[in-house]
Amino acid sequence: MGMWLIPAIIAIVIISAISFVYTLKIAKMTSERKSENDTPISETVEEYATMLNPIVWVYAIFLLFLGIMIFYYWSKTGY
Repeated sequence: MGMWLIPAIIAIVIISAISFVYTLKIAKMTSERKSENDTPISETVEEYATMLNPIVWVYAIFLLFLGIMIFYYWSKTGY
């Protein structure tokens, strides 16, 4: 097993779970929509549009695991 296998599997599981939950929320909102017109954007989305973006979460998780792996490598080798 390579050094990156376990962190990659953990990242894939976390990203998949978050994506699945958000997909279910969007599907529920779509099925509950009362008209064919677009619904107004909620205030939460307007205020936190960047933080609710899944791409931002992917980058944040990647940087977190990268930091963990760098720290692990540094503590193991002493460089």
